[in-house]
Formats: sequence, C-alpha cells, structure tokens
Amino acid sequence: MLNSNEINFFQKNGYIIFKNHNKDSLNYIQKKIFNLLKDKKLEKTDPLLFFKNFHKKIKKTQLNDVRLRAINAINHDKLFRDHYFKVGQDTLESLVGNELAMQKKINLSLQIPNDKKSMLPMHSDIYAGESPFEVVMWIPLTNVKKTTHSMFITNPKDNIKINEEVTQTKSKTIMQIFNKYRDKFKFLEVKFGEILIFTPILLHGNVVNKTKETRISLNCRFKSLLSPYDVFSKTHRNIPHFYKPLNIKPLTSIGFNFINSVNKKKFDTSEF
Repeated sequence: MLNSNEINFFQKNGYIIFKNHNKDSLNYIQKKIFNLLKDKKLEKTDPLLFFKNFHKKIKKTQLNDVRLRAINAINHDKLFRDHYFKVGQDTLESLVGNELAMQKKINLSLQIPNDKKSMLPMHSDIYAGESPFEVVMWIPLTNVKKTTHSMFITNPKDNIKINEEVTQTKSKTIMQIFNKYRDKFKFLEVKFGEILIFTPILLHGNVVNKTKETRISLNCRFKSLLSPYDVFSKTHRNIPHFYKPLNIKPLTSIGFNFINSVNKKKFDTSEF
C-alpha cells in the first residue's frame, strides 16, 4: 500500500511510478507479448533485448496488423487480464478503492523509431468521453527513457490553464498549443519492472520516437466501480460496454439486484 508521501505525490503531480507488485505476473505479461511478437526461431533471445530492437524485425507496413493481432490475443486470455491487475493491485486500491472496474480491452503500443503514424498528439481522455474518476495503468516492456522514447504529461496546476486554451481557442492547432507550453510537460522515465499510474484528466501524449530503440508498452484503465461514468458525454464508456467489474462486495451485489427488481434491470449485473 502507498504511504502518505506517495499519496501526496500523486495528488500533486497526477501520476506515480512504482515497482511492480508481482514478479510472476509481470513475467507472464512479458512472456506472452514476446511469444506473440517473436519469430519461432528466437526461443533463447532475451525479451528485453528483442523488444528494444523490434523495429529491426518488422516493416512499418506490418506494424498495425501485428499490433492488432497481439491485442486480440491478450484480450482473449483471461489469465493475462488477471496478471495485469495483480502487478499494480495494491497501488490501485490505495488510489482508487477496493471495488474496481477494469477496462475490458487492454491496449498495446508499439512505438518504433521515426514512425509518424505512432505519434499521439497532446490530449486528455476526457475529450473522448472518459470519466474523470479513472486512472490509466501503463506498463512498459522496455526501459523507457526520458526523451522522445517516452510519453509526456503535464501537472494538475498547469493542466487547467492549458486545457482552457485547448477547449476555447479555435485559431490554434493542438500542436501549436503544445509547443507554446512545451516546458510545462515532462517526458517520464520508466524502467522495465516499474509501473506508471496517472490520471488521464491530465494532458498527455507522445511525439515521434527519435531514438534508435523501440518502445513497447501496455495500458488499461481502472476506476472505482460506483464512481460516475458518463460525466461529460453519453459515450457508453460504462459497464458492461467498456468496463468490467472487479472485487464486487456482497452488499454491492445485493444493492444492484434490489435496484434491478424495482427499476426493471436498470443495471446490467451479468458481468458481476
């Protein structure tokens, strides 16, 4: 569990980096992705070295198809989902609560050098209808350097000012606004074996990877089961469309079943 200093750091900065909680679970995740991406001849290759040099094994035109096949495979593997949660369970419960909802789809990012298509401009997930009561758990499978190799993020204080300009100014592009406030963003260093949790309220993104190494990472959203979902827009990013419950307490199940008996299935409890 997090101590008071770590919780204060998260509240001040909107993110926290910590060592994974379960080595076996992280090994399962690493091995699964390695087996999905590697050639059958590479049984004895070090996964960390393979991921770092993945751009030497694949053509840019193949990248998206490979990524989508891997995403499909991991999201049909129930054990993968369980292990994903376990690597950050204690920190998630410290920050969010012990009744959680987990995004149904775990995402995989393959950011190879000089690939403009993998660039993700500055944004807040709120723009896409996400809940402000969620966090993203980001797991790197490579050592992520504090350069264009990483993702960038701002802080809660500067985020308010920059977000106002993004939402109210029509004469500037997202890139122009990002360049104006570039010194308010930081590229994060996250080593393999460490986990990043951040609030996607904060403006974040990535630029073209100008290093000579591939960055491979996974991301998935978590939120408190009973906190609001569609706050700013009705995008159906809720249960059961976008999230799946975790750790349901007995009283919560009783409560939902009662509401359904009165309101004719207002809540879909088939996922519980």
